[in-house]
Amino acid sequence: MWIKITVLTVFLVIITVGSFRSTTPLIKNVYRGGEHFEGPHFAKDEGALYWVDISQQKVYRLDVDTGNITRKNIGYGPVSLVIRVKDYPKLVLVTSRTEVYFLSWDAKDEDTSLRLLSAVDIGFPDNRCNDGKVDAKGRLWLGTMGKEEMGTVDKDQGSLYMITENDYINPETKVRPVSISNGIAWTADNKFMFYIDSATRNIDVFNFDLESGTIKNRRVLFSFQANNVTGVPDGMTIDRDGNLWVACYGGGLVIKIDSRAGKLMEQHKIPASQVTSVMWGGYDYSILYVTTANRGLNPVQKAQEPEAGSLFAIYNTGATGFPENQFVFGNADKY
Repeated sequence: MWIKITVLTVFLVIITVGSFRSTTPLIKNVYRGGEHFEGPHFAKDEGALYWVDISQQKVYRLDVDTGNITRKNIGYGPVSLVIRVKDYPKLVLVTSRTEVYFLSWDAKDEDTSLRLLSAVDIGFPDNRCNDGKVDAKGRLWLGTMGKEEMGTVDKDQGSLYMITENDYINPETKVRPVSISNGIAWTADNKFMFYIDSATRNIDVFNFDLESGTIKNRRVLFSFQANNVTGVPDGMTIDRDGNLWVACYGGGLVIKIDSRAGKLMEQHKIPASQVTSVMWGGYDYSILYVTTANRGLNPVQKAQEPEAGSLFAIYNTGATGFPENQFVFGNADKY
């Protein structure tokens, strides 16, 4: 399905904390009409941005050169993640419920294009997958969350797993228990891993060993409560200067944090309160893509936030990101 884009450009309201900015960020509405957009993932070799609508059970693909948007309707349950498979253009991993699938974008039939790879949280039928990232070794770190009703999630029912091409039948549990597993990022030297369990309202950091995939010495890097940041931390990415960019769900913000000192540097106001995730894209990784949601808003709130449930792009942040890692799985096209 091909979709037309209408782009709106506005100047971004930004609050800097103890620093000077030489650029003025601009925010563009790339695509609106979603319910719970999440998980942007840029694939430079395709010139494409992927993202999902969790509650509508859809996966989207934007061709950044033509502006064309196509989508896939999954229909098996909540779809929270889309990540490219390395060396296989238009072959992606997607999650639905607590299962992980290969999805061939060019296949005409959604059902036959889905191939089951793995399943997590066996024995927890009310759980679902949430956010995830691939590390520099091509391993998928995938988190889950408990049952959600009326905006409340069962506490301590989820986990964080590591899935590899050699161990996808029985993924390794890395963190348990978790309430709402969310953003993950690594430093450029792969010595530290940052992690969000949204219910804690903290951003934590682990010592990380790339070769073994071992994490240890978990501690709090940044507390939303201590820094008077509204909302809860959701998706997260890192820039080339080592600063974290974090979506604030319920706060209407993307914040920039010094990952070494744990200090708040900037707050970028987004025209939607439920900011869900962030990711660098564009061929030079200078565009910060931001997903938002309108799910759970009442009619008055939806009228006040007409752009909630949109994909945004922020330009001129003064920062650039890294290419996003892709999942490594040999002969994935024949799986």
